Amino acid sequence: MKGFGVQDVTLHYAFQQGEQDLTLVFINSLGTDFRIWDQVMESLGNAHSTLRFDKRGHGLSSLGKVNKGSISLYVDDLAALCAKLGLEKIVLVGLSIGGLISLDFAARYPEKLAGIIFMDTAAKIGTKEGWTQRIEAIESQGMKAVAPTILTNWFAPSYQTRQPEAFALYENMLQRADAMGYTFACEAIRDADYTAIAKELKLPVCCAVGSEDRSTPVALVASFAALMQECQLTIIPGSGHLPCVDNPTHTSTIIQNFLSKI
Repeated sequence: MKGFGVQDVTLHYAFQQGEQDLTLVFINSLGTDFRIWDQVMESLGNAHSTLRFDKRGHGLSSLGKVNKGSISLYVDDLAALCAKLGLEKIVLVGLSIGGLISLDFAARYPEKLAGIIFMDTAAKIGTKEGWTQRIEAIESQGMKAVAPTILTNWFAPSYQTRQPEAFALYENMLQRADAMGYTFACEAIRDADYTAIAKELKLPVCCAVGSEDRSTPVALVASFAALMQECQLTIIPGSGHLPCVDNPTHTSTIIQNFLSKI
């Protein structure tokens, strides 16, 4: 277990040194911690270094003193962690809110990036009204009030049948998420629009989305991919919003194929 103090928080992270100088940096979705990548890690091997971390207010990372959610603050944390580890050649793997964090990072630190893999994300996700309603529901009733709907978005319907024990554990992960950390992230997503930045990206990128994702549906991710030059879109069959969980083999293949081309 490793922690890194930056600004007013301690970030929980896991770093694995690889044989080459390129580092894969995995950025989690809303309401999850870095364990969602466990099965993907098993498939990737040791060719490249890997960094996983819990963003502030998630997993074992503290939230700190914040007044309002901000994608840029997450990027401040990540940039400081990368500097601590001396990472200079990075491929970001941004899932959901992780895609927004990746776009902000690319705008501010393009010299550090070798590429970005966007998973189940877009330059703008959801509506102001939808995110505000979710925040209000959590503030008045807690995480359990929104968990059932979120879980139907996270996974394809068949996942609960195929993996009932694992589904129960992810349900616990969500219900036990820090409510303030979660609503902070909701605010950050609600107020983020990186359309202009996506259009100007000039580095290798690709997009992937679960065929049964209800949070960032295929049509939304396809329109996001179309903003970027030469961005290939891969649809992962039988997966919801977290293909790294319900289809880790396909997710690992997408990552490896992307790395082979940069």
